[in-house]
Amino acid sequence: MENPALTKPNTANTVELLANERNGCSFSTQAMDNFINGPEWIKMRNTAVAIIRKNPEIFDLTQVYFMDREQLLDKVMQTEAKIAQLLIDNKITHNEAVALSYFLDVSGPYRLHRSMFIPTLERQANDEQKKAFLEPARNYQILGCYAQTEMGHGSNIRGLETTATFVEEDDTFEINSPTLTSTKWWIGGLGLAATHACVMTQLIVKGKHYGLYPVIVPIRDPKTFKPYPGVNVGDIGPKMGFNSVDNGFANFQKVRVPRFNVLQRYINISRTGEVSLFKNVDPRVTYSTMVFVRANIVNNMGRELAKAVTITSRYTAVRKQGWANTTDEVPVLNYDIVQYRLIPLVAKTFAMLGMSHEFYAQYELCKNNIESGDFSLLKEMHAVSCGLKKWCSDTTIYGVDTCRHLCGGHGFSSFAGFSFSFNNLYPNIIWEGDNFVLAQQTARYLIKSALEVTESTGSKSADPTSLLLSRYTPENTMFSWKYSSVSQIANNMDLLLDLLAYRFSYFTHNLAKKIHVENQSWNDSLVEVQALSTVYSEYMICMYFKRHINKLSSANDIYQPLKNLYCVTALSFLLRNTGELYSLSSAAGIDHKFIANLEDELMRAIKLARTQLIPLVDSLGLPDEKLNSSLGRYDGKVYEDYMSRALMEPLNRKDSGTRIRDHLYKEYTGSILHSGKKQSRL
Repeated sequence: MENPALTKPNTANTVELLANERNGCSFSTQAMDNFINGPEWIKMRNTAVAIIRKNPEIFDLTQVYFMDREQLLDKVMQTEAKIAQLLIDNKITHNEAVALSYFLDVSGPYRLHRSMFIPTLERQANDEQKKAFLEPARNYQILGCYAQTEMGHGSNIRGLETTATFVEEDDTFEINSPTLTSTKWWIGGLGLAATHACVMTQLIVKGKHYGLYPVIVPIRDPKTFKPYPGVNVGDIGPKMGFNSVDNGFANFQKVRVPRFNVLQRYINISRTGEVSLFKNVDPRVTYSTMVFVRANIVNNMGRELAKAVTITSRYTAVRKQGWANTTDEVPVLNYDIVQYRLIPLVAKTFAMLGMSHEFYAQYELCKNNIESGDFSLLKEMHAVSCGLKKWCSDTTIYGVDTCRHLCGGHGFSSFAGFSFSFNNLYPNIIWEGDNFVLAQQTARYLIKSALEVTESTGSKSADPTSLLLSRYTPENTMFSWKYSSVSQIANNMDLLLDLLAYRFSYFTHNLAKKIHVENQSWNDSLVEVQALSTVYSEYMICMYFKRHINKLSSANDIYQPLKNLYCVTALSFLLRNTGELYSLSSAAGIDHKFIANLEDELMRAIKLARTQLIPLVDSLGLPDEKLNSSLGRYDGKVYEDYMSRALMEPLNRKDSGTRIRDHLYKEYTGSILHSGKKQSRL
């Protein structure tokens, strides 16, 4: 269908408006991109975008908004096959493959092969098992998935029912699903693609239960692709989103696998069934893949929120609504209420991206220490990863929806780029630990640490969390901000961080007292637990973000914009629920006037960020291929692209549109219009 509107001028001047926003830039967007994303990511981005643009027949995904699930799976499998071939031919690295999937903005059936199956083998297989499983996995000779969740158990992994029982007679383990609810469920890659699964099982040897351990179980014959005997496998069906991934189910009817298939880096099982657990190994090491995945979720969420805030910032900068005078309409971005909702999300995006460099470096240190037999960082890393996974995924999911809302009616169109992303991102608040459950794990660690601090005897931990809890005990009356004005506090990264540290420490000690002195039950504490996890995670976000910013000289032209984004982030955390501030000790000097002045400072910082907003989101470095959005185009041609995409709708195409409309008119509309023709007097 041709539309003469496309030949008419765009009087909204959207291209010029975006150009004017960029002309006021006070810093180097290239330097900002390099600092916030990192040179390694930029190199991978350039490689990925070059591949996408070189192979449009494979990687052009502008049509995904019109596809049903079968068409979507076919298209995504085409892209997955190409990525796999590039890996096999050593034309890209594993990390470049991950980046390529990210910029395509769609996940496929091989996602879990790369993100969970291979990392589990890297971390928990011994050398012989790596040769048997890891090498062929890297070469795509086998395709794997990570099968932990069951129909009846998700976050409570101790309740998993699938068993792996040693059979000494033939030196095997028997994998069994004893109940309907023990069926492995939601397993990405299992529905269509996997030949093998890393199955989390209850390990039983000679009648003794040893806890959860991963076992490599063959699922389908790579030659025929038929399931092996005793393996019942399939796809779980349509979902709210993420339908380009084949989340599957599997149950096992006494399937036997060699003893060799139990991953044995941290456990040894002899031919006669003697079990040896290596000394000084934290039993939670078998969950290290989960910590790795949560660390990756934390790393990825900022990149995903970056898409939403980029689209929204650009669109609200060019979308005019209401008059400033009798002739000019106002870009909606100039309204305070839009800035108040959008700019803190932009600040949190930068905070997530900045802090992820430091957090991931801490994770790598923890991982390397574990490989050397030092597990001292694991407890805090587990607690922090739980809290940050919850905070980052919550912030991103609800942030994307806020961005959609900020774009008004057009935000509801698939062409805006929000609905497809939102539905695909939503599982992040549930998988790898439901967020409300993860908050409990973070809180348990904090409360235990608080008890260690207050007890006069016994060894005390020297991890950063415990040191802060020691500094801000209930008896403390020394506060770094006490003799500073609110304006000084709001513009000082150290003082803002001290406030955040005091708030989480106060909440921790207070809840520890309720539970261990006043005998409040854990169940009665769950609401406070959620708040505790949030305030702790907000402190960690700012702590790591500040650590990253401190690598810059204050003379660097990107320092002040980043410092202001830090201040917006920290102030929005403190003011998220002012009731929390009112509940703090009066000795801290936080009263109504203090809080009101903080609110004024937040708006001042937001307005300062507004002047540089478009250059800031440009610095996030997202190509139009990732955005896949009419509203967020870099060149500002919003309405031209919007109309062009609408004309791609099958109802509007010359061939399919005529056929569909003729059919619907003949079968339904025509008969309605003419059924009462003789009787009608109208």
